[in-house]
This record gives sequence, C-alpha cells and structure tokens, in this order.
Amino acid sequence: MTAPMTTEQSALSTRDLLLVTTGRLASTTAFRIVYPLLPFVTHHFSVSDLDAASLIALQTAAAFVSPLGGRLADRYGERRVMIGGLGLFIIGAVLCSAAVAFWMFQLGYILIGLGTAMYLPSGQSYLSARSPYEQRGRVLGIFEMSWAVAAIIGVAPLMYLINQVDSLRIAYGVLAVIGAVNALLLLRIPEHRSEHQAAPISTTVLLRQPAIWLILGFAFLTFGGNDLFFVSQGLWLKNGLGADEATIGALFVIIGIAELVGSTSVVAFADRVGKRRSVIYGFIATAASLLLMSVVGTQWWAVAVVFFCFYVLFEYAIVASFPLISEAVPHARATVMALMSVAVGTGRIFSSFSSVYLYSVGGISLVNAVAVGVSLLGLFALSRSSLTPKR
Repeated sequence: MTAPMTTEQSALSTRDLLLVTTGRLASTTAFRIVYPLLPFVTHHFSVSDLDAASLIALQTAAAFVSPLGGRLADRYGERRVMIGGLGLFIIGAVLCSAAVAFWMFQLGYILIGLGTAMYLPSGQSYLSARSPYEQRGRVLGIFEMSWAVAAIIGVAPLMYLINQVDSLRIAYGVLAVIGAVNALLLLRIPEHRSEHQAAPISTTVLLRQPAIWLILGFAFLTFGGNDLFFVSQGLWLKNGLGADEATIGALFVIIGIAELVGSTSVVAFADRVGKRRSVIYGFIATAASLLLMSVVGTQWWAVAVVFFCFYVLFEYAIVASFPLISEAVPHARATVMALMSVAVGTGRIFSSFSSVYLYSVGGISLVNAVAVGVSLLGLFALSRSSLTPKR
C-alpha cells in the first residue's frame, strides 16, 4: 500500500529524509562509476578514449529532460517523479548488464541519465519544500551525503568486482536490483501535492528573468569547469601514474570519505556561516587545490592527500549551492532545480569532449588550469544574480 497524498505541506520527518536520500544510491553509483571506468570500457568494447567519453556526454545530455520532470513534480508531486526516474534507471542498468555491443551500453547510459535527471531535482524540491531555509543546509547536506556514500559503498566495491571478473554484467545487475529496492522504499513516503494546487510558474516566464540566466551560468561554468578534471582523472591515473582499475577504485574510497567530510561540513556549518559565503569561498579554495594537483608529481601519498583536500572543498561548495539556489523562486522550486540540472548537464557535455582533447595537448596541468578559469567565471555570474539569498 502506498502512502496517502495530503493536501497540505507537512514538516519533513527523519524517516522521509533518509528514504529520499537512500533513493539516490543506485543511480548515483552508476553515474559516478563511468568516470573511473572509462579506460576499462575502452578496452572491453574496443573503442577509442573519445568514444568512451561519449558515455558521460550521453548521461549528462539526459539532463535536458529535467525541466519536464521539474514541471511534473511542481504540478503532480515529487514522489511520483522520483519513482518514475528510478524505473528508467532500472531499465538502463539492465541494458548495460546485458550489453554485447557498445551501442547497447550507450543506450543503457542514456536511460540511466534520464532517471538521474528526473530524480535529483524532484528529491531536492521535496526536501526543500518541507524544511525552512534556515535549516536547509543541514537537510540538503544530508541528502547529498548519498553522493559521497555511493563512492565508498558503490563505486569502490564495483570497480574491484569488475577488475576481478573482467566483466560489466554482474556490476550493473547489482545496480538494477538496488534501484528496484530504492523504488519500493519510496512508496513509504507521503506525497504532499494536492490535485487542486495552483499551476506552477512556467519555464518560459522563468527564463525571461536575467537573474535566472546568471544562476544557470554559475551552474554551467562551475560544474562544467571542475568536470574537466573528473573526465581526465581516470586517464591520468591509469596512463600517467600506472594505476589499474582496483587501485583507482581504492582511491575512490578516499574520494568518498573526503566528499562525506565535505557534505557533513555543510550539515554542520553552512547554515551558520551562510550558504552564499560557503559557495564563494569553497569554490575559490577548490580552484587552489586543482592548481596544486598539477604539481604533486607521481608520489601516491601526495596524490592521495591533494585528492582528499580537493574533494572535501569541492563537495562543500557544491552542496552549499543547492540550498542557496532552492530559495531563488520558491513557488517554482522543482523547475528551477531542474533548469539548474540542465545547465550542469550542458557544462558536463562540453567537458566530456573538451577534457580529453585538453589532456592530449597539455596533460593534467592544462586541464586543471582551464578548469580553474572557467569555475571562477561561474562564481562571478553567481555574485551578479539578485535572486539568490544574501546569506
């Protein structure tokens, strides 16, 4: 039996927060694992590095359906959209598990991307609508912990499994099962939308506001800029430092712990320090750590330390940006968060192809230098938007 729909907004319970958060685990793991998995995919399907990088472009291009998901969530309820997104993810994971050709694997990742694009803004909106802005850093910080936890209990074990069995089939089968469990758990949370609720603000009206475009520019540039490094990190670790899939997976445990520290720090400090200040100083510190990444050399202990610092800072800045943006247009919250997902996805599409080219020309140093410049430009765009809260 599903939870009943209510006609009024109710306070967010701890149980509902945890269920919505765990609902992201499978899709987030599948989304994240493709980055360190690129060298394996290249070998497994006998395709080029650029062809393998198309997986990132395909799953992020699916973000273009986010406004539709946001519109549906604003009108009919976020829970329905979250469960629908997980349904798409499950089908995609099954296709990836059964893939005997690269095009099948690509199709699976399109569906995985669609499911992720539907789930994320709906989940953010569900939690934001049921928590006061003064506490939203804590709430969305907990929600974003699933991103970090996925690296520790999802990416690292699956990378080890893939390395041991030399196959993708079992790993994506596991993800499909976890996705199905997540969808069943979401049936236990209440849907708070009323059928008589007023129609949300249209996407067209929102996009007529210059301040919205500045927010989208921030998302496009900061996420896309840092994604330049994410796309090339697997190639750098494998080809530049000689790491195998198991070693890269182990490094993702360090990354996951760092991200968990970053998102936990948002829970602990962002509401007190201020979300806007957290975003600005967090991205500035992230840029500094990226520049340091280019000079650490090939010593694994140094690489691990800088990786840890970079991911702590990046996660703190990213997670703090969600509660900040969630208050830009409260009456169209899911649509705004969905548009932000489109901007993020567009930035990542550019990064998925340009990063490989930049790496081939100038190595990780050039990739990181461009990433820093693009990200800081995104911060400037955020500072010019009048819609985001001043704190």
